Amino acid sequence: MGNKDKSTLPKNWPDSIRYLSSPIYSPQLTAAQFAAIRTRPADAPEDTQASLDVLKPGPSASVRITPISDPQHPACGQSGLFAARDLRPGELVVAYVGEVHPGAGDGNPHAQSDYDLWLDHAAGVAVDAARAGNEARFVNDYRGVPGRQQQQQRPNAEFREAWDGRRGEKVMAVFVLPAGKKAVGRARTVGIVKGQEILVSYGKGFWQERMAEGELGGDGPES
Repeated sequence: MGNKDKSTLPKNWPDSIRYLSSPIYSPQLTAAQFAAIRTRPADAPEDTQASLDVLKPGPSASVRITPISDPQHPACGQSGLFAARDLRPGELVVAYVGEVHPGAGDGNPHAQSDYDLWLDHAAGVAVDAARAGNEARFVNDYRGVPGRQQQQQRPNAEFREAWDGRRGEKVMAVFVLPAGKKAVGRARTVGIVKGQEILVSYGKGFWQERMAEGELGGDGPES
């Protein structure tokens, strides 16, 4: 399905991908799976819910999608997600929106997706942003990104479960990593500087699979 009103899309959003401001749901989801993702974990922190609830639906003013032309970047020819303002350590940046679907089973059409994340592993529920999603689908892995000194080769953000109080269900989201114990000065209040690329770790399993398949670049999280 295309995007009819381009005025409501983030800048540099691809025409071939449907933009979502809220999740869509696979008809294969069972009642038990819906119940699982709509049951708030007992240990979910109150401030996580509050943070997610203040995010406005639609394009985020905190991030921007930027085409990558640096030939040394693993995602050259694709796009990355960059901070449009200074982001605080631990800050929830943007929800990971896509198609919520059963994450296992014969003939799973999402099995080969590079944009598939577990939402509730125990319940067998995942969220895939390959064909429809939001800005979070453009977050790249930190490995091999140029301009980052070897000793600083680490992510500055992470995918983490959150609770959407408006919808009453679990979501995955992009969070800035907390400030380390050794952080001093500005690093204690600014986790990602305006203009810096937001980078996570897809996990070693993602790259081992891609190397076996002969695919070495591109944006897309680990499933």
